[in-house]
Amino acid sequence: MPQLRPDDPEVLATAVVDSIVVASDPDARRSGLFYWEMARPWTEAVVAAVKKAEDPGIRSLGERLAQDPAVPDHYHELRAALLDQADVPSTAPLFDAAWETECNSRIGFHLGALHTREAEPVSVEELRVLPPGPALPAGADPEVLIVIPFRDRDTGGARLRNLLACLLALRDQSYPRERYQVTVVESDDSPRHREAITPLTDHYLFAPKAGLFNKSWAVNAGVANTPGRNEVLCILDADVLADRDFVARNAERFRSPGVGGHMTYRKMSCLDGPTTAWAIRERVQRRGVEASADHLRAFQLRRPPGCCLWVRTGIFHRVGGMDERYEGWGGEDNDFVYRFDIAAPFFNHDDWMLHMQHPPASLLREDGELVNAHIPPLSWRPEGPIGQLDRFATETPGSRP
Repeated sequence: MPQLRPDDPEVLATAVVDSIVVASDPDARRSGLFYWEMARPWTEAVVAAVKKAEDPGIRSLGERLAQDPAVPDHYHELRAALLDQADVPSTAPLFDAAWETECNSRIGFHLGALHTREAEPVSVEELRVLPPGPALPAGADPEVLIVIPFRDRDTGGARLRNLLACLLALRDQSYPRERYQVTVVESDDSPRHREAITPLTDHYLFAPKAGLFNKSWAVNAGVANTPGRNEVLCILDADVLADRDFVARNAERFRSPGVGGHMTYRKMSCLDGPTTAWAIRERVQRRGVEASADHLRAFQLRRPPGCCLWVRTGIFHRVGGMDERYEGWGGEDNDFVYRFDIAAPFFNHDDWMLHMQHPPASLLREDGELVNAHIPPLSWRPEGPIGQLDRFATETPGSRP
């Protein structure tokens, strides 16, 4: 047994059941394909160890959890059985394998004590008829700019649903409304969702691009083409469901000395489908202050680099913004964070970060690397203005510059 392995059986039993869920639930793979593939040697070792457990009850409960990992009772009953057998020597290999997983995997798991599978799906139509909340007052000069890059070509509209929920949550903030503004940059072959987005955002920008989505360029376009002084910038995914104090808490952090920027979280909580629906209803329809962790079921990506970045706008421009060579999804956030961290002090906080479920986006090459692995990290040196709205205007579907 490793000497630095924790002695608490609660921690070790939880590590076993969490590892089985991460290995077995398709939602874990969807939450972060690259991280999930990296974790497989360790999570699959835990599944194999449970199948070989000496105790037949643990074997049976483990197989049941692996077959249907979304049922909370399966999770809790195996965990209880492991705690009952915690002092039995034959349980030690399970705990050893699970702790090894915790030391190497970048995907964790959270199951709130009050979580249930009962949640009515939320539609785009439901969100569109909700009151839009207060708009930016005329004549305001906000110091905070939130930029949200966006595209949704999915016929189910999951990403549009998420964006509308995100925008409604941003309209319900404790921070003075005149002190922050929100820009959505829709990058696509046509402004297909302009009508739905415009009532909920302060600025709508259409960035024409027919080929692969380019988050970096869309973010740069939002920064470069939004009016105002914008002392502080938040780069926010459209799938984030913010609590009511989100803007106030993060803006206040820039009053501390030596802060160039920060990420708000250490773990990004990727909600499953029923949890996403519950969280949207709780935060947006019932106007809760937050979607309580006690009700959540989520796969937690450990120290991912993107999703929500807060930076000083002047430093953003000094490092050249985000690297516009990145196409599709994968690597652009790492590159920006690394470059920013070299240029200015950059911190991590430990807030809850809720990421609503949507169809998978990450792409891997045949060799298992992300699609942008060919771009040398830290090499972005823009030769002209960043965020030009017409940069890809003549691009055709499937083309790639």
